[in-house]
Amino acid sequence: MLNKNLSRKILTSALALSFSISCFIPNAYAEEKTTSIQIVHTNDIHGYYAKSDNGNLGFAVLKGIIDSEEADLVLDIGDCFHGQSFATIEQGKSISELMNAVGYDAVTPGNHDWSYGSEQLKALEEENGFKILASNVVNNDGTKFFDSDYIIKDITADDGTKLKMGVIGVIDDAFYSSTSSKNVEGLQFEEEAAEASEKAAYLKENENCDIILAITHQSNCEEFVSNINNIDAVLAGHEHLVFNKSYPDSEGKMIPVVEAGYYFYNIGVLDLTLDPETKEIISADETVYSTDTISDITENSDILNKIQEIENRQQIILGEIIGYTSETYPYSWEDVRVSQQKIGSFITQSYIAETGADIAFENGGGIRSGIESGDITYNDIISISPYGNGLVTKKLTGKQIIEVLNESNKIGKNSNEIYNLQKEAVIKGNDPYEYQWPDNCGSYIQYGGIEIETDENGSIISAKINSAPIDENKLYTVATNSFLAESQDYPALSSAPSEKEYGTCEQALISYIKSSAEYEEAKDLSAQSDNENVTRGEAAEMLLQAADDYNNEIEKEDIIKGYENGLIYENKPVTKAEFLVMLKRAFGTLPETGNISLSFTDIPQWAESELNEIINSGLIEETDSNKFYPNENITIGQAKTFINQTFTLFESN
Repeated sequence: MLNKNLSRKILTSALALSFSISCFIPNAYAEEKTTSIQIVHTNDIHGYYAKSDNGNLGFAVLKGIIDSEEADLVLDIGDCFHGQSFATIEQGKSISELMNAVGYDAVTPGNHDWSYGSEQLKALEEENGFKILASNVVNNDGTKFFDSDYIIKDITADDGTKLKMGVIGVIDDAFYSSTSSKNVEGLQFEEEAAEASEKAAYLKENENCDIILAITHQSNCEEFVSNINNIDAVLAGHEHLVFNKSYPDSEGKMIPVVEAGYYFYNIGVLDLTLDPETKEIISADETVYSTDTISDITENSDILNKIQEIENRQQIILGEIIGYTSETYPYSWEDVRVSQQKIGSFITQSYIAETGADIAFENGGGIRSGIESGDITYNDIISISPYGNGLVTKKLTGKQIIEVLNESNKIGKNSNEIYNLQKEAVIKGNDPYEYQWPDNCGSYIQYGGIEIETDENGSIISAKINSAPIDENKLYTVATNSFLAESQDYPALSSAPSEKEYGTCEQALISYIKSSAEYEEAKDLSAQSDNENVTRGEAAEMLLQAADDYNNEIEKEDIIKGYENGLIYENKPVTKAEFLVMLKRAFGTLPETGNISLSFTDIPQWAESELNEIINSGLIEETDSNKFYPNENITIGQAKTFINQTFTLFESN
C-alpha cells in the first residue's frame, strides 16, 4: 500500500537536495559588484515541531539554519498552528511559543489556522513577538482585523549595504469558504492581489522600501502573480510542494516565487542577490534543506529545552486514558479517500450517538489517524480529529442524500484511478507523484447509519436507513462536521441550513468511547487487577515495555535474575526490594533530584547499591519508622505508580 506522505517525501527529497536555481541572471551584471540577503521561510508545517526519523526537521533544526545562514528575515506562509496534537491540544499556543523562540518576523495565516476561531488566531499574535499579516482580512464594517498590514525591517546586506525591507501578507480569498463560517464570523476576505499591490505601492512611495516581499497562502500562485505589481518576490504556501519558479506580473516583470514543501520536511532559504547601488534584485536563488542536507546543522539546545518544557506540561492531558477497544481501526491517507473504511464507520457512529441523527457524514480528508487495539488516549483522539471542527445537523431529503453519496462515489472513483497509477509507478520504480490526486479527493465521504448498494459504475441502486428503504421525499437528520457541512462539492448539503450545533467532533468521539460497554468492562477489570499482587515475571515484562524508549537494548534476562540456587521463580510475587532493583536495571542510570537524605535501617545488603540510587532519585518516600519494608509484596497498581514516577523523573512518558 502506497503511503502518501512517503511518496511525497521521496519526491521532495529528489527535488530538494539543497538545490540552488537562479530565476534570472542578466549578463549585464556579470562583472558588477553585488551583495545578497537571506530569507529563511517555512510553510504548511501543520503542527509538526521536532526532528524525527520520518524526515521532519522541526524548530531546533530551523533555529540552527537561521543562525548558520545569518538570516535577515524569518517568515512562515501559513498552516502552522494547527494539525498535530502538539498544536491542537493548546489551540496553537505551543507552536506560537516556538515560533517566537526561533525568531520569526512575520506569519501569514493558512486556511487551517482559522480552525480555533478568529479571536484565538489573533490572540496567538498578541501573546508573541511576531506579526500575523493578512491585510485582505477585514471586519464586516471594513476595518482591518489584524493589527498590522505589513512589516518594515531595516537590514544589512552581506557587504554592509543598508536596505529597507517591506513584507506584505495576504491570504487567498477562496479560503474564506475553506473553514467553518463560525471561525470567520464577522469577517470578510477581500481579493488578495489588488490588496497586495495597493500595500506594495504604499510601501514603495510612502515608506521608501527598497524591496517588497509578499507572503501568501495561495492556491494558484501564477494567477496571483499575474495580477500584482510593485512586488519583488513572493513566498507561498498551501500546495505542499517544493518549487522555485518565476511568473510575469501584471506589468510583465518576472517575479520569483518559492515554496518549501510541507510538514517540516523542508526549510527554504531564499538568497536575493542585489545591485548595492540601485537596490535592484539581480537573481533569486533558493536552497531547500531536507533531512538529507542538514548534516552540518546543529539543533539549537535552547529550542530543544523549550520543546521539552512544552511536552512536559502536555503529558498529563495527552496521556489520559479515555477508553478501550479490543479492535483495531486502521488508517491510510489514500484509503479513506477511495472507499468506506472501518475508522470512518466508527467516527460517523459517534456523531449519530452524540446527535441522535439518522445518518452521519465525515470527509476522508478530516480523518488523520486510526486506533490501535488497547487503551485509547486523548492523544489518539486528537490525532484522528485534529481540526477542531464543530458537529452540526442538517435536514436532507432522501433524494438529496442519494445525490450527495453519488457525488462522493464519483470523487472516490477519480481518486482511486490516480491511486492505482501511483501504486503501479512504485512497482515499476517510477515517480508516483507525477500522478496528482484530485484537489477535492479529501471530500470523499465516510458514512454511518445508511447501507448502500452500488452498480459497477459506483452509482447507488439501493439504500436503507434504519433497515428501511430510503424514502426520496422524507426529511432525514444528517450529522456532519462543520467543514463538510459547507463544502461546495455537495450543493445539496451546503445549501441546507444548520439545524443544531454541537461541540467539537473530537468531543463526540470521546463521549462515544467513554460510554462504550467495552470501556466500562475494561475499567472494572483494570481496577480489580490493580489490587492483585504482581509476579516477578509480570514485573519484568512491565518494566521491559516501560523502559523501551530509555534503554532499548535491554532484554528480559537483564532485568530478572535468578536466586542463589539459579532458579528464576517467575510466578512468585515480587517484593518491593526486588521490583525496585529490577526497575533500576530496566531504566539504567536514574536522574537525581538533589538533596535526598533518607536513612532506612532494613535495606538488604544484596540490593544496597541499586536501592541507594533509587533513594537518591526521590522515588522512595520517608517513613516514620525509618523502615523500608523490602519484603512486602507489590501490587500491579503500586508497580504502575513506581513506573509513572520514574517517567516523571525523566520528564516524559
